[in-house]
Amino acid sequence: MKSKTYFILLFFITLTVAGVFVFFLTKSEYKLACIAFIVTLFLVRYTLKLIFKIFNEIDDFVEAVKYRDFSKRYYVAENQRNNLYKYFNSISETFLVMSREKEAQQQYLKRILELVNTGIISYDADTFDTLLMNDSFRNMFQIPYIKNINWLKRRYPKLYEELTEIQLGGNRIIAINVGAQTIKMLSNASTFQTGGKTYRLIAFHNIGATLEEVESGAWKSLLNVMTHEIMNSIAPVASLADSLKKRMETMKKETELANSPDFEDMESAMETIRRRSEGLLRFADTYRNLSRNIVPEIQSVNLYELLSSICCLMRPSLEQKGILLEIKTDNASAVAGIDRNLIEQVIINFITNATHALKDKNNPRITLYSGTTDEKPYFTVADNGCGISPEVQEKMFVPFFTSKKNGTGIGLSISREIVKIHNGSLQVQTKVGEGSAFTVLLPSR
Repeated sequence: MKSKTYFILLFFITLTVAGVFVFFLTKSEYKLACIAFIVTLFLVRYTLKLIFKIFNEIDDFVEAVKYRDFSKRYYVAENQRNNLYKYFNSISETFLVMSREKEAQQQYLKRILELVNTGIISYDADTFDTLLMNDSFRNMFQIPYIKNINWLKRRYPKLYEELTEIQLGGNRIIAINVGAQTIKMLSNASTFQTGGKTYRLIAFHNIGATLEEVESGAWKSLLNVMTHEIMNSIAPVASLADSLKKRMETMKKETELANSPDFEDMESAMETIRRRSEGLLRFADTYRNLSRNIVPEIQSVNLYELLSSICCLMRPSLEQKGILLEIKTDNASAVAGIDRNLIEQVIINFITNATHALKDKNNPRITLYSGTTDEKPYFTVADNGCGISPEVQEKMFVPFFTSKKNGTGIGLSISREIVKIHNGSLQVQTKVGEGSAFTVLLPSR
């Protein structure tokens, strides 16, 4: 029976019985009237109970919708096509499908945000409560998930300032200190509103590696042009100076002017021109190495054994200078796929730089580390020297820049290039007055 027809029929039966009660009461048939009255009360009570039951079911359904609980199902007989419970089930099913689709979209979006190599954070613009923070952001700044960005105020004041004061739209390059490193990032901010609240969405992309690659390419191109032009210009001068010097030596034997002061001055000047020209040619040929593509000969090398051999090579000269050279490892079996000769050059460059940083330092010490971190082999050259100032840090990989009196300024530049062609990464940790550590992460073999 349809629910609507059922209620109408029940209503009219109740009215009929009530009418029978009134009829018997007017005829003074009190017994029959009493029976009719009792039946009327029963029908009214049953009708009200049924109505309240339906209202309770509606309240429960509304409560379930409010709290998004669509797991409850109502029994509906097969022949009750228009039953109210059937509509409840239909609505619950629709909401359940929508909820599943929304959850799938959220999981999909979350998965995408975790996969991208861009740090993303979103927070309430009024309360600063965090709405979203992906793994790239946490790994980039080495922080746990935070509920409110005010937590950053002490640890990363520069980052906190960037998050709270960044202008909307457009790109901006910033430098933020993470531990002992300075990371260059490209930041971009936007806002959106949902649920009556305004949220800020900020993305950070680490462009340090990109800038290094562009900078390295630019320096290589410049060096290639410079060395080419220098060698093309100086080579004829050197050849001409050498020819003239030989000609003057012949004239010195054949003429009486050989012993004159002017002739000696000319001979000395010609020798100077020849010597300086050859010096410039050697200079250009030396720095041309920076613009050449180095092809490594990759082989499996045990890093602890490599550091041990370098330690034996360098220790005698360092001991003469009063510098302690030691070696440590957290994994003596760590193996990397490298060109041994090239990586040896990198390590020796680091040790040489550390030696200069240890001048006038009490208890000078250089420590070589090897091992694995995050399943990647690494080696580190650390010292307890004077450290590197922020000004020097910005320029220390620029070719020809040096803070040493007799330095060439190409050691670190070449070292970084060697690390790059090994598909590795070079990290520098330093603190003024306490020392520096150069760490190279390499691909496993």
